[in-house]
Parts: sequence; structure tokens; C-alpha cells
Amino acid sequence: MTSQPLAQAAAALATERPAPGSRPQGRGPGGVVSTCKGETTVPMKKNLLEPADLAVFAVIAAIVAAVLWWGQANPIDYSSLDVTGITYPRGTVTAVTAEDLDPAPYDPNRFWGTQTLTVRLEDGDLAGEEVEIQNDLSDTHNVYCEQGTRVIVRLEAQEGLAPYYSIYNYDRGLGLAALVAVFAVLMVAIGRGKGFKSLVGLAFAIFLIACFMLPAFYHGYPVIPVTLAVVLAITVSSMTLLNGWSRKTLVAIVATMCGVALAAAFYATFAAVLHVGGYNMEAADDLIFIRQRSGFQLGDVLFTCVLVSSLGAVLDMTMSVTTALFEMKQVQPRVGARELVRSGLDMGRDMIGTMSQTLILAFAGGAITTLLSLLTYGTQGAQLLNSDYLTLEIFQSLIGSLAVILSVPLASLFSAWALDRQPARAA
Repeated sequence: MTSQPLAQAAAALATERPAPGSRPQGRGPGGVVSTCKGETTVPMKKNLLEPADLAVFAVIAAIVAAVLWWGQANPIDYSSLDVTGITYPRGTVTAVTAEDLDPAPYDPNRFWGTQTLTVRLEDGDLAGEEVEIQNDLSDTHNVYCEQGTRVIVRLEAQEGLAPYYSIYNYDRGLGLAALVAVFAVLMVAIGRGKGFKSLVGLAFAIFLIACFMLPAFYHGYPVIPVTLAVVLAITVSSMTLLNGWSRKTLVAIVATMCGVALAAAFYATFAAVLHVGGYNMEAADDLIFIRQRSGFQLGDVLFTCVLVSSLGAVLDMTMSVTTALFEMKQVQPRVGARELVRSGLDMGRDMIGTMSQTLILAFAGGAITTLLSLLTYGTQGAQLLNSDYLTLEIFQSLIGSLAVILSVPLASLFSAWALDRQPARAA
């Protein structure tokens, strides 16, 4: 049920009209302004980029430059596998010279057997050369090729041995680039300025994770402080890009980080109760090699997985609640702190359900194939429930959901506190 103060604020906004002969003032950039008596109020046109946006971009650019410099000074120079002489050039099938294929009995669109292909290499040291490759098709490796198919070739060129070529997979680069382009175009076309800034924030978040956080883990930096630093940087950059630097932005940032801190406390508590950590994850065996070389803190990496996977939902929740309460205060300046908190909790209840479902169903969707394979092994109920895999899936989804749930009262309390201190100022 919608709270009374929120309903009153909505009614006030719906009935708000300029007085006869008056010239009401706008509510700030992007707000509503009106002209002379009798004219219709129109939204103020906002530039795509404001000076404050340029300042945020400059800070992001400085961080990117610093991370790139740090990456050059600390290269990743160790691999658990010997990949000397192995490359993956792109190629195009110019001819299918022979094939012996049978349709798979369970799917007529898949084939078993072999193909003999002529493939022109498109890059690498042998770019432009044509090579003959035997392509084996099976249940797990089923790259069916025709003339013109773009593929990725696995080239093993060991010293003293003849090169060996095989088909690694389809060349999906153009398809992925097209998908990213469609995503970016729709984001900007529908979101306009904020859509563009959201893309910048998303790219910055991916950059921090890929170019700083993962290499820092590789070099033995402490996992938890690095994770919290990256989460803070992503939170601040996302919030300031979308809303500029203001009291509302600061409140949303503080609420987000407090929610993350409380989620971390729940993580530590239930990780100890359930006896789970990074060593229980599927890739633990491979990551032990990094730990032996650099001191990588494998036991704490589950903490990173939980926080990063739930951060987007927490950001969405805190900003939604904070924005609504600041707008409510702007429309109805006399509303008190208690009413603001109650309204924030009322607004957050519906969002809590949908956001928690989003997180839990995301983990469930990724687990479907693994759960099916476990069922085929005749896994018993107690065995499945107490397995590392299912325990980690439940653990990650519920800790992430706790972060979302806690962000609602936190955002409501901090917004009410900030607005109650300066009730006369515009939000």
C-alpha cells in the first residue's frame, strides 16, 4: 500500500499550476520552467554533457591512465600451462574438399564425422596462406563448416616439428561486435545523455575488473581491500556520471557502501557457518598454481564473486529510493523525516521482491545444465543439498539478495537524515 505522504506528494505534483501572471522558476537543470501567463510549461533542454560531467570524465581518464601504467609495470608473466608456440589466428574456409558426415540421431541439425577443409589464414605470421585442416565433429566439438565459414584456427608450431592445424571454433568476433553495437545504440537512443554516460560507467567498471582487480589478485594483493576499492570506484563513478555531484548522489553512495559492508558481515558469518570459501569453487584447482607462485588469497575470492555479482542491483535500488525521496521532498517541502523513511520503505518493498528474484533467477539460470548433469548421475537429495556447487549457488544468490534488501532502509534513513537537516533547500 502506498504511504499517505507519498500519495500527497504525487497529488501535489499533479495539481501544481502557475499562479495567474506569475513566472514560476525551474527546479534546476532538466527541471520544469514556464513562460508568460497562459503558456504551457516545458522541460528545460539539457546539454548532453555538462561541465561537471567533463570533470568526472577527466577523473575517470586519469584513473584509466594510472591503471594502464601500473599494468605495464606489473605484467602477467606466468601461466600454469605451457602455451609456447600455440596461437589462434582467424581463418576463412575457402573449400570443403571432402567430408564423411552422418546426422546425429538426437538432432538432425548436428553431424558426426570428419571434414577436410582448405582454410585461408587471415592474420598472424602466416596471414594469406592456405592450409589443409581435418575437422572432426563430435557431440562436444561440433563446428560444421561450409565454404565462406569464418573460423578460429588453433596453430601449434613447436620448434623442430611440422605445424599442426585444427579448427578451434567459429569466429564470433563480428557477431559479438554487432550485438555490442546494437546494445550501445539502443542505450543512447532511448537513454540519450544518461544512456551515453551509463555506457561510460559500464565500460569503466569492466575496465577496472579486467585490468586492475584480476591482475592485482594475480600478483598477490589482498583480495578484500582490492574488491572494496573497486566496488567503491564503480559506485562513485556510476552515481556521479548519472546524477552529478550532489547531496542525493552522496546519500546514494553512502547507502550503497553501507549495504555492501553489511552484506560483507553476513558473508563472513555464513561462510564460517557453511564452511565455504574460494577453495570450494570449481576453478580452485587451477588457481592453486597462482597461489603457490604469488601468494594469491584464494580463500577470499568468493567474497569478490558475491559483491560484484550483486553490485548492479544494489546501485539500482539505492538510487531509485533516494531519487524518489528527494523528489518527494522537493514537491512537498513540509514532509518530515519519519514520513520520508516510511515512504521509502513502502516504495522499496515492491522493488525488493523483483530485484531479489532477478539475482536468484540469474544464478538459477546459470546452474540449470550443471543441475541436470547431477541428476543424471543419480545424485541423492542430501548429497545434492550439501554439495559444494549447490551450497555456493544458494550462498551467493542469498547474500546478494541481502545486500539489496538492506539497501532499502539504508537509503531511506540516509535520505531522510540529509533532507531533514536542510528542509528548505531544493534537493
